[in-house]
Amino acid sequence: MNTEQLRQLLPIIRNVTYMNTGWAGPSPTPVIKQVSETMELEALNGPASRKGLEFIRGILELGRQSVSDLLDCDREEVWVTHSTTEGVNIVMYGLKWEAGDELVVCDLEHAALMAPARVLAQRKGVNVNVAAVSPKASRDDILAAIDRELRPGVKLIALSHIQYTCGLKMPIKEITNLAHQRGIPVLVDGAQSVGQIGVNVKDLGCDFYAMSGQKWLMGPTGTGALYVDRASMGLLEPHFTTNALEAERPTERLPLARFSLASQSGALVAGLIEAVSIANRVGLGQIETRSGALSDLLRERVSHVDGCELLGPTTGPSACGLVTLRVGNWDPTDLVEELEEQFDIAARAVHNPDGIRFSTHFFNTEDEVERVATTLIEVASRHF
Repeated sequence: MNTEQLRQLLPIIRNVTYMNTGWAGPSPTPVIKQVSETMELEALNGPASRKGLEFIRGILELGRQSVSDLLDCDREEVWVTHSTTEGVNIVMYGLKWEAGDELVVCDLEHAALMAPARVLAQRKGVNVNVAAVSPKASRDDILAAIDRELRPGVKLIALSHIQYTCGLKMPIKEITNLAHQRGIPVLVDGAQSVGQIGVNVKDLGCDFYAMSGQKWLMGPTGTGALYVDRASMGLLEPHFTTNALEAERPTERLPLARFSLASQSGALVAGLIEAVSIANRVGLGQIETRSGALSDLLRERVSHVDGCELLGPTTGPSACGLVTLRVGNWDPTDLVEELEEQFDIAARAVHNPDGIRFSTHFFNTEDEVERVATTLIEVASRHF
């Protein structure tokens, strides 16, 4: 599937220059159709009839297989969730914390990761070590910052694969190597990575990897997945039951089922399966290459705009399809509103660093990038 073929499946691009996939990607029409048709079949079968239950269970199994193939791991190591946040919380609250234990995070992290870290500090007396990482940090700088926090007592490292504020791609494989040398497990927030870049969790070596379905995969909101390495499953205690109670169950269920927080919609999972299928038809390598090329073009164009300052990586292995910048003395939230209301350009305001973030996906075009750059030249002239 090429860019034009994918664009034909996205009604939004007829009216809007959509560069906010990092928040939520526009679902292609086959994804929407799959959700609708699955709901109709569920209603026809009866959601709790024998036939209806078998139908939904089959979809959930296909969902786990689809994600495990995407991440290159075993199906038994994947559980379908409702979001990246759910997966992160399953892991962070599932570990057996004691007062004085230490948790390492990064100062650029999303609230989905920072919030449970702060809760653990308040409720369990966990010491949260925050590694200071510049939005433009090099690989060696990132590794040095993390290494400084790996003192005795660290029970977990929890980091995003790609930092949502600035698009900084973290060297997860190298960080995992550092951690495992000290016997420390690693949790990765993959909200901004899966669907944008190729992710092989076995190659990364991490213990836990939480992902989203609605961002770069362009699946339905309310979908995601959690990978738990088989060797690390015993580290976690489930929220709504216990490992001891699970061992006493008269009927055995899948190992990761004990971590389920709520029932999953078969229709939404069917949409996720279709979204993964489309991503595979395009090719994750093709998506990563094009997304990076478009973001490089955008950075090059705005670097010559008076008053524009790039706030993240400018090139190389640390850069990706997220471009964050500051425009003169524009308040980022006001600028986002201006771009959408006056120019039909969808972007997002972010903080730490404070700026406006553009997401360049496979479906975006060079003409759209040029249009964004031209528009920024216009608005910068009014606020510099």
